[in-house]
Amino acid sequence: MAPIEEETTGDFPLSKRLELHALWVRTSGREGVRLDLSRQSIRSLDAPGAVMTGAKLNDSDLRQAEMRDDDLVGSDLGGTDLRGAELQGANLTAANLKGIKLRGAKLDKANLQNAELAFADLRDATLAEVNLTEANLLGAELQGVDLRKATLRAADLSGADLKDANLAGTDFSYASILGAKFNGATVDGETNFQYAKINADELRNVDLTPVRKENLPTAGLEK
Repeated sequence: MAPIEEETTGDFPLSKRLELHALWVRTSGREGVRLDLSRQSIRSLDAPGAVMTGAKLNDSDLRQAEMRDDDLVGSDLGGTDLRGAELQGANLTAANLKGIKLRGAKLDKANLQNAELAFADLRDATLAEVNLTEANLLGAELQGVDLRKATLRAADLSGADLKDANLAGTDFSYASILGAKFNGATVDGETNFQYAKINADELRNVDLTPVRKENLPTAGLEK
């Protein structure tokens, strides 16, 4: 069977392109074609559970996409517009999400471990129970975000804006939070700042009284 040229797949329906990409993933690139939707506009994309490992989705318009439980490991979504998208349970491990627009998106229980989210717009998104271990959230916009029971262990949140965020049960242990804004954020007894790298005045406008003593950022607190 003659190989399919990548430039011809743009004429195929999306379902066929996803099928060819899944084959590309299964055969480590020997067969099939890598999915490339970069700089395309496909609003209200309906592809729950799709295999998009290593796909090129950068700078595309995917607003209101239905991508729950998608496999997006190592994919390039830099600059992509996913406002209002459904990404619950999606696997975005080590994905490039730099500058992505995710305002109002739903990412509950998604896996974003080691993801690149520098300067991402996540305002008003829901990230309950999300895994952001060692993720890069430098300068990210997280105002009003629901981060209940999220894991941000060893993540970089330097300069991030978490004003009015819900941080009940959120794990910031060993994270770098230097220069982050927490005005109006809510915490509870399970919120964990243990060993976080943070300046003393970073949490000045947060009521820390509900936080358990052992979870306060005493060890490793920058003076």
